[in-house]
Amino acid sequence: MSGKTPLEFVRLFFDQGVVNHIRDQTKIYALQKDAKEFGVSSAEVECFLGILSFTGIVKMPSYRSYWSNETRYPVIADAMSRDRFEQIKKYLYFNDNLTQKPRGDPGHDKIHKVRPLIEMIRDNFMKIPPEEHQAVDEQIVPTKQRISLKQYNPKKPHKWGYKFISRAGESGFVYDFEMYTGKGSVDVSDLGVGADFVLRLARGIPKHKNYKLFFDNWFSSLDLAQTLSDQGILTLATVRANRLKGCALESDSKLKARGRGSYDWRVETQSNAIVVKWYDNKPVHLISTYAALDPEDTCRRWDGERKEYADVKRPYCVKEYNRFIGGVDLADMLLELYRIDFKSRSKWYMRIFFFLFYLSVVNGWLLYRRCLAAGQKPMSLLQFKTDVARALLSGASLATPKRGRPLSDADTNSQKKRNYTCRPPDSTRLDGQGHFPAWIESKQRCRVCVQADAKVKCVKCEVSLCFTPNRNCFLTYHTM
Repeated sequence: MSGKTPLEFVRLFFDQGVVNHIRDQTKIYALQKDAKEFGVSSAEVECFLGILSFTGIVKMPSYRSYWSNETRYPVIADAMSRDRFEQIKKYLYFNDNLTQKPRGDPGHDKIHKVRPLIEMIRDNFMKIPPEEHQAVDEQIVPTKQRISLKQYNPKKPHKWGYKFISRAGESGFVYDFEMYTGKGSVDVSDLGVGADFVLRLARGIPKHKNYKLFFDNWFSSLDLAQTLSDQGILTLATVRANRLKGCALESDSKLKARGRGSYDWRVETQSNAIVVKWYDNKPVHLISTYAALDPEDTCRRWDGERKEYADVKRPYCVKEYNRFIGGVDLADMLLELYRIDFKSRSKWYMRIFFFLFYLSVVNGWLLYRRCLAAGQKPMSLLQFKTDVARALLSGASLATPKRGRPLSDADTNSQKKRNYTCRPPDSTRLDGQGHFPAWIESKQRCRVCVQADAKVKCVKCEVSLCFTPNRNCFLTYHTM
């Protein structure tokens, strides 16, 4: 893969099949919604994605600002007209409404509108060989929609949003994910909702090959550790005390009396799992089927009483957990850097679409870094995303079909792109300072009388104006 371009890395996940599916479903939705045929090509869908990418890099108050005279952004405005962008945005769709089962039906799917998109992209993610250490954690896709799918998590930067449970490697590469839609989202076992998500996401991990899985106490239990151990997957997780089936460990007061860094432990002989209770600022319970106490080391912790850092002893399992649990959080951080933040009042699923597309870009960048030759300097995520966006916008040359006789290749090649000049604000046009005429070689349309060709322009306003014995549009433009 060393010779691939950034767009080729992204297309490993958001491939042509996904783009063609979006194109086809968009056409179907236009017929269902307004009973009219809506012609859109795969190139236009890719151009739409390129515009979305740039909106995550160059932020503006609203998407119309990219086409506005005062704040025009040529990279976007020259690639696609605003009206065409709004048309595609209006009809953009991902699944046929006629195939959705009604509420109350056993087969009803709450996320039917984006289900094919989720499955196609997830299948592409799982084609990449996994890393040895992987973590399962929650991801929040922020939204303000009033919808039952929205969840609350006070520990995340965006507390309200759609919840995804993801499995990511140490690098932040997301290999698998599942959207949380309430109880019964994933029905794998009778161990509880959190354990069901872990078992579902663990299906893509090779068994009995020394792969290690990390997760926090929302998911974990002693039964889950035993089940994963039987499947050949090593685990290390924090666990809540009430899920240890009465495992007797030293009390909090005794550990606190022994000081920070003290711990107690027990081994469950049936599954060879160790339970460790480590006291830092407060007690923490961990359960592991591969990492135990040795080798011990020390970590730096802030001492609130002495107002200084102190060395605190910790078991090996604590060190391993802190090192590898942050894969999903790293993915969240990368997603937040240039997040697509379009607002859609009626289409709640658009935020999920933006999340899946940008997750494909971030995964493409992480895979690109993995495939670099030794000593080669990698491009930044910003450079990578910019290259992807420009490559997607290059499809805009396949312009929207227009009415009338189609142009021949010779006509198309002979056409020259007209340079766009922003209209100056009235405060500049009428300020009476620095407006001097300058001669131009080629005739251009006069900004005032429109029908006449002018050979004079204002050096400050950059507009062409008539300046002849019979007509003084130059004076009219700067005074009225």
